[in-house]
Amino acid sequence: MSRLPGWNWARSRWVIFLLWTSSIEGIMAWGRCLPSLRRRLARTPLKDFRQVKRVTLLRYDGMGDMVLTSGMLRELRRLLPQAEITLICRTPWASWMRTCPWVDRVVDIELKFPARFYQQRRLAALLSFARREIWPRDPELLLQPGTLYWYFESRALAWFTGAPARFCWEDPDWGVDTGGRFHTHALPMAQSLHETEKCWRMLEAVGLQPAGRRLDTWWTEADAQRAREMADRARGGRRRLVLLGVACSETPRMWPQECFLELVREVARQAPDVAFVAVGGADVSPLGDWLAVQAPGLVHNACGQLGLGAVWALTAACDLYVGNDTGIMHMAAAAKTPVVVVCGMPITAPPGTRGDPRHTGPHDTLSRIVYPPPEIPGDTPVNASLVACAPVIAATLELLALSARA
Repeated sequence: MSRLPGWNWARSRWVIFLLWTSSIEGIMAWGRCLPSLRRRLARTPLKDFRQVKRVTLLRYDGMGDMVLTSGMLRELRRLLPQAEITLICRTPWASWMRTCPWVDRVVDIELKFPARFYQQRRLAALLSFARREIWPRDPELLLQPGTLYWYFESRALAWFTGAPARFCWEDPDWGVDTGGRFHTHALPMAQSLHETEKCWRMLEAVGLQPAGRRLDTWWTEADAQRAREMADRARGGRRRLVLLGVACSETPRMWPQECFLELVREVARQAPDVAFVAVGGADVSPLGDWLAVQAPGLVHNACGQLGLGAVWALTAACDLYVGNDTGIMHMAAAAKTPVVVVCGMPITAPPGTRGDPRHTGPHDTLSRIVYPPPEIPGDTPVNASLVACAPVIAATLELLALSARA
């Protein structure tokens, strides 16, 4: 049966309309048709944000990004003691973030839909979430650190909150529209600038003066006790403990398990007083078990056995972190534990490229970042298996020696 005349024309216009409704221009157009949202957005912002009573921080990112925001949260609490601080985060981190001493309220959101009308349903759910969870708190100021340059819907959520003042940062030279127009202030900051530095500059743009530029840590006493027990068990009588960060949210950034095993065996040969504990989620527990079997008496598997607070306390109890560029690495850096990072991005990649630890990785702590060989082209996709064992072993032994002399 042949289609009616004009079917292809109508179908193409329908597709164009659907794409428009989920574009920045479309969202702002239909959003302004909602009287309640329009009234909220039209309010006059405070002239002096030091007098703010209700501030919201939106961080719809990964676990490591939450750690990179720890100093910002601490300074917000110190500088705005009278304000109610609300954090919007993803559901997997919510229970952990509710133990943060600098936050009054944590609201979590995690959205998953089938492919059909995915963007439209997602945006509708974000608006519904804002009306239900955020509007009753009536935020006066919203801060959104982070640059989700491949996904702008979280920037739309900032707009849906109706906060009269909304701050984000964008790199004007990056050439990618990440939705900065959803904010009243899109601060120009280069992608190559370390994210923690951008957090401090955002506070300064708001009119707040942070004291120092350091990350911070927190965990409960129960987490600390669990971490001490795990560290004692993992040491097995040895004096020093190395934490192996075997997990990563992106498979190409995971160092091969055989490389971790070679590292363990060689470091143990040259430093017999060192034990190892493998840490990550339940998804990498089989990898931790494999290492424990292959290096009996040297590696203890703690993957999937600790909550995030206890993992963080455990990183602080270790002498060194060695592993993938992941959230637990950020935890170690914040705890001032020396860090050896395996980075699968070529050293010749343009500065500021996503995944480059030079602008997101170890902040303000003793660290070594080990890249693939320099002859690897800069446009090669991220691949941690390109990182050889020898330089990682050398960096590990170097930092163990430095920490022993400290």
